[in-house]
Amino acid sequence: MNGSLSKKFPPKNKTPQSLPIRKMPLSIENWKSFLKFLQLGCGLLGAVSNSILILLIIFCSPKNLGAYKYLMIYISVFETFYCLLDADVEPHTFAYGPAFTVFRSSKNTKSEKADGFYKLSVWCGTFGLSIALFAVHFIYRYGAADLAFRKKYLAGKKLLILFLVPLIYMVWWMAVVVTMFQPSPESDEFMRIPFLRRYDTQVEHIAYVIVWFYTPRGDLILPTFLAVVCNWFMMFTSFFCVVYFGIKCYLKITKALKTSKMSSYYTKSIQNQLFQALVMQTLIPFLLMYAPVGMLFFFPMLNMNVGFISSFVAATIAIYPAVDPLPTMFIVKNYRKTILCK
Repeated sequence: MNGSLSKKFPPKNKTPQSLPIRKMPLSIENWKSFLKFLQLGCGLLGAVSNSILILLIIFCSPKNLGAYKYLMIYISVFETFYCLLDADVEPHTFAYGPAFTVFRSSKNTKSEKADGFYKLSVWCGTFGLSIALFAVHFIYRYGAADLAFRKKYLAGKKLLILFLVPLIYMVWWMAVVVTMFQPSPESDEFMRIPFLRRYDTQVEHIAYVIVWFYTPRGDLILPTFLAVVCNWFMMFTSFFCVVYFGIKCYLKITKALKTSKMSSYYTKSIQNQLFQALVMQTLIPFLLMYAPVGMLFFFPMLNMNVGFISSFVAATIAIYPAVDPLPTMFIVKNYRKTILCK
């Protein structure tokens, strides 16, 4: 890419700049107001619900829960942080042709735009941490059901390494964003008209992260694809661990419940409740995070213009940490009784 790319758009071909812009049934201002209200509301609700869950874990957990409660607290603390970060950043997502952006309003100064870019990078990094937490949760959950697996892979310092993996994924995701998805004068020109038409916003007034797969000439941008391979690897390993250890955990608990004696039934019941909560906590991120973010990567990679539909991804991601604690709070019997009765 060079500075002359923006001056060499083909006049009438299949490049994104020549694609027709459809009118939206929802006005720009209404959508901005709704998304801001949703992000602030979900941020507040998520911080409150996760704080309540932390108190429930500390004071109302079943005795047989053991060290598993520390992982639950770890996840709730992160989600509280994420809720506050999302409410502060107020990110928008927008895909246009072979590119998608994550952006936020910013003053027309270099320092404001730089600060906005790094805030967005941290926000993107928290997604990497989130998907790693899903995997860690299922691995640890299986270890709680399989004593031999726990002693072999989750004992001592190995458990600390498992807890550090989400932080490694966060730093890795942030590094990819900061080094490979920075805006440039070429991307400013490429996205100038789409931002103006869709959001009534000048590109100089926003800070943004851009994943750009093809130049306006249709040439493949290889570094972007290589960077996205890292993102896909993190998402795939997370999803694989969720499915693999989820199935093994289900089979282990089902077998244990069939062969358990009455004296150990209470312990098996707790495991069953936690597994049901875990299943719900798998469906929620799949619907609100894996699938929407996967769409953001997939369609621009094929140079397919999804336009304003992509802006709903910011909404689904904002909803996730607000609703994620609810399955645990209402499926685990001790927590449910405390909330409903006390």
